[in-house]
Amino acid sequence: MHPLRTLFDACDAVGSLARELGVGLLDAEDELLDGRTVRVAGRSLLNFCSCSYLGLEHDERLIEGAVAATRRFGTQFSMSRAFVSAPPYAELEALLEEIAGSPVLVLPTTTLATAAALPSLVEPGDAVLLDQQVHMSVQAVAPTFAQLGIPVTRLPHARLDALEDALREHADSTERVWLLVDGIYSMHGDPVDVEALAWLLDRHPRLHLYVDDAHGTGWTGRFGRGHALDRLAGHDRVVVALSLNKSFAAGGAALVFPNEAWRRRVRHVSAPTNFSGPLQPPMLGAAVASARLHLSDELPRLQSELRARIEHVNRRAAELDLPLLHRERVVPIRFVGVGPQAASTALASALLRDGLLPSCALFPAVPQDRTGIRFGVTRHHTLDDLDRLLEALAEHLPESLSAAGSDRGALDAAFGLKREERAMADED
Repeated sequence: MHPLRTLFDACDAVGSLARELGVGLLDAEDELLDGRTVRVAGRSLLNFCSCSYLGLEHDERLIEGAVAATRRFGTQFSMSRAFVSAPPYAELEALLEEIAGSPVLVLPTTTLATAAALPSLVEPGDAVLLDQQVHMSVQAVAPTFAQLGIPVTRLPHARLDALEDALREHADSTERVWLLVDGIYSMHGDPVDVEALAWLLDRHPRLHLYVDDAHGTGWTGRFGRGHALDRLAGHDRVVVALSLNKSFAAGGAALVFPNEAWRRRVRHVSAPTNFSGPLQPPMLGAAVASARLHLSDELPRLQSELRARIEHVNRRAAELDLPLLHRERVVPIRFVGVGPQAASTALASALLRDGLLPSCALFPAVPQDRTGIRFGVTRHHTLDDLDRLLEALAEHLPESLSAAGSDRGALDAAFGLKREERAMADED
């Protein structure tokens, strides 16, 4: 059987299991949402699945921006941007260029942004390196490179030594080498080492960088321009994708280019900019309102409030000896390693019984033997909400591991955690 068919069958089986156990593929039943809770199967649950880190989706300015744009321009502007763009596009791209400090192109999603940028910019004679944990929307472009005869190499996650080896291998045989990474990795929440990448860009003039910073947009960086752009803005070989969803609380994506020529090329030649449906007026209006907020003096306060919640989670996780990955990182994506799939589904089920809804991270999003509980920290959460989740995780983790025939020692080994060293680091 073809490997891709095997993967599809495995995904189908995991989806069926998640639905059967009630830990995934759920339907919200709320008539009104507040961002903090969600109603599922007749019960109100504390929501830790959300990626709306700044909690702006109920901000009246964004709502009014969507309503006003709808009243002025309708529910849709059903025309390809190859012919005419809806009126708010020009204002939105101008505001986003203030945020990013570079030329910007708006697309309907980050997935379409990647599908637009990479085939347009990567050329025959180039080579592509991708981090094995880069988002699936980036990896999905790899078959297009194969059709163009462009070699693709998958690198071990966050291994700068492997990256340097690959760059040396391509030093004389390729025109340019494109490295594809996430700004904030979507499962474990670990940030890419932008300082190291900046050093490599200076050291290797053929190196070009594409960063999907969907999970870094908004909650961090000057004007919310994200983790990657804060260090790499203006570099002449870096393209960054920002999400106008998630923390930005609207819809769409923004490609940030180092020069107008690259922006124009993607605008002219890519299928998503010419043949896909555009971002519609309601979301354009919300995005304009969000961009104005991000450029205001209010944003640093909102970012600080979220940062305080994340730091609280990190401290409490250490006190409870939870296997929270990268707990020294101040990022809103948090991942508690569990291990076997049966242990993670048992833990997720126990949390649901307690009225808590995090994400149960299963294959293929993570390896089958390194599954876990992923949760997002948002400004909607109170400190008591966060304590409630962390204490429930600590309470139910041992029994969930036991039910799957595992234990804490096996968990620590699976994720490379050393409890003694960790305890010493916490004391320091």
